[in-house]
Amino acid sequence: DRQATTDTMFEPLKESIELLKTFGEEMPDEVFQQLEELPELWTSLKKVAVVMKQNIAPLQANECNNIRRKLANFDVRQHEFREKFRKTAPFQFDSKQPYLRINRVHRSILEMEQEMKDLQESGQLFEVNTPEFKQLKACRREVKMLKCLWEMVELVKSSFADWNTTLWKDINVEQMEMDCKKFVKDIRLLDKEMRAWDAFAGLDSTVKNMVTSLRAVGELQNQAIRSRHWEQLMQATQVKFVMSDETNLADLLALNLHKFEDEVKNIVDKASKELSMEKTLGELEVT
Repeated sequence: DRQATTDTMFEPLKESIELLKTFGEEMPDEVFQQLEELPELWTSLKKVAVVMKQNIAPLQANECNNIRRKLANFDVRQHEFREKFRKTAPFQFDSKQPYLRINRVHRSILEMEQEMKDLQESGQLFEVNTPEFKQLKACRREVKMLKCLWEMVELVKSSFADWNTTLWKDINVEQMEMDCKKFVKDIRLLDKEMRAWDAFAGLDSTVKNMVTSLRAVGELQNQAIRSRHWEQLMQATQVKFVMSDETNLADLLALNLHKFEDEVKNIVDKASKELSMEKTLGELEVT
């Protein structure tokens, strides 16, 4: 309490001056005069403050009520904003223009945060308790997480788009699998709260499907694979394509290999056995 602290300041000042006198330090007469006058002036000021406080009490009470009404109104609006945020923010993996939507939401949150700050300052000034406004804070927290998530989504999508143009003969399955493992690790490091979002589930399944597909592609790079085996693969996947020097990773992924990993393995195993048998027959013919 500043008033109580000020009340106790005058006597210590007088004692300090008396102590200085014992060491031969003399204070100007003005100082002694001020020490005599200040306590009375302070007492008068306190009386004036009491009167002023009584005079402005109705105005202060009215302003407190205004602030409480504004706080109540803002509380309702923040709940409404929260509901709208959950519907419009890009939580879905198929969301269009996610960055544009995140930026719009961010600007709206900034405006509400400034209003919240002004209300909190007014409440503090007039000693009115202010709510925490948890709904608005939740929106701020989630919009930051959405930005991190979509940065990861765009990184994965752009990487896969580059891989898709890789010709069949140039596909480096080992390197791509290493990159996918890093993606999986980075996804696991994202905030656990995101795991309930469709955008996270979509990202996670996209990477996992690519890992599975790459295993199948690695199997198909076996030298035992012949044209008839590609025909068998097309029959298993119910997808037709022409295997040529122009075939790229996108063509293979169109077979939905992540859904037919076992079929691919069986076809490759069969091809390997057929190749081994052909070699054996060839050796017998030579002898």
